[in-house]
Amino acid sequence: MIKKGDLITAEVTSLNSEGKGISKTDEGFVIFSEKTLPGDTALIKIRKKKSNYAEAVLAELIKPSEFRTDAKCSHFGVCGGCKIQNFSYDKQLEFKTNVVQNALERIGGFEIPGIRPALGSSEVFYYRNKMEYSFSDDEWLSEKDINAVKENYALGLHVPGFHSKIINIVNCYLQSELSNKILNFTYGFFKSRKVPVYSTKTQTGMLRFLIIRQSKNTNDLMVNLITYEHDEDLMNEFCFGLKDLFPEITTIINSTTQKKAQVAFGENEYILHGSGFITEILKDSTGKEFSFKISPQSFFQTNTLQAENLFGVMSVFGEFGKDDNVLDLYCGTGSVSIILSQIVKRVRGVELIQDSINDARINSDLNSVTNCEYICSDIKDFLEDPESMRGFNKLVLDPPRSGLHPKICEILSETGFEKIIYVSCNPHTQARDLKVICGGGKYKIENIQPVDMFPHTYHIENVVSLVRNDIN
Repeated sequence: MIKKGDLITAEVTSLNSEGKGISKTDEGFVIFSEKTLPGDTALIKIRKKKSNYAEAVLAELIKPSEFRTDAKCSHFGVCGGCKIQNFSYDKQLEFKTNVVQNALERIGGFEIPGIRPALGSSEVFYYRNKMEYSFSDDEWLSEKDINAVKENYALGLHVPGFHSKIINIVNCYLQSELSNKILNFTYGFFKSRKVPVYSTKTQTGMLRFLIIRQSKNTNDLMVNLITYEHDEDLMNEFCFGLKDLFPEITTIINSTTQKKAQVAFGENEYILHGSGFITEILKDSTGKEFSFKISPQSFFQTNTLQAENLFGVMSVFGEFGKDDNVLDLYCGTGSVSIILSQIVKRVRGVELIQDSINDARINSDLNSVTNCEYICSDIKDFLEDPESMRGFNKLVLDPPRSGLHPKICEILSETGFEKIIYVSCNPHTQARDLKVICGGGKYKIENIQPVDMFPHTYHIENVVSLVRNDIN
């Protein structure tokens, strides 16, 4: 019987949904181990023992998997970003496909004989158009730096399993080399001036987050510094420094928030340079271009090029035509609504965040779209009024990672849409929701397509189309 602290030689056979290696003892007891890959023979140390499984860490790699590759990033293995960067990309796609299938089968209770392989990203590095970095007074030191002087001044990414610990990021391969330079300048600028970092313990300090948004198909670049309060002289000095070194930056914003929760969302905005927003271009399957205004708080798919493929899958699954009236829930800045507007009769977008709705209306005007309307509302409240859905025959929804409110699932299970297209970045909450929506007997799964928006992470986007059971 294994116990905490035991060292065990394991043959890793697969990965779980969080990217941890899975192995079994001779008795069939399951062990999840950090930093191991399928095909590894590894010495692992049991860290935690439960009744039906154990968690372990890698102690020694005895025989590496043939699918292991050299990780490009020096921060790999410490920061929580690219947890499977050392796994060959074709195997990453295979793993993510299995994550979707397992979620639908085990959580949703669906019989899925096989699904389409995950659609890979054309760019596996520098693919993100947005990066969010945190300031912290709780700096993480790696093993090689453990003897260095701890300065308790960090700007970077979270260490998994720790609420406040941040590793200073010098070079991240998720966005661009330019964004790395901006990151390092920001760290040095405020550290040299001894500007205090906001503390979640004392609720004092200044610096909270740095967000960099960079368009892929235009030359727009936004720097948004989120602080506890606005210091005009300090912010102007920071702005002048950025503009001098990085003329590529098109807008600089200082957002402020005094909320205790460490969420990168500003309550007030001070535009230091430029327009306060950036513009991105997306293309549909015919090559037609659409322009989108993106404000600091607006949601926009973080992998621009792959988003075009995602929207293409949605369009094919929806079989949209000129007689269709489409309801677009969680519409964000209107990207899906506007692209669909070219091939359907009309679209109604619904979103909780007013800034996003404002941008969606502006984006419709930018693209000369006249058959879209937008409503700012809580989705549950919107759907609880039956009149809100009247006249719409197809539904598109792309909720946050937490998925749908149970009441929303119940309402949808009783609707009569010809098709529902459900896009999710969390296959587990998606499977949970689909179980309820299809449980009413009106809908069944028609098509499934995983789309890899986040190479080197264990995250996967998934598109599912539902069709009414009474439609052949």
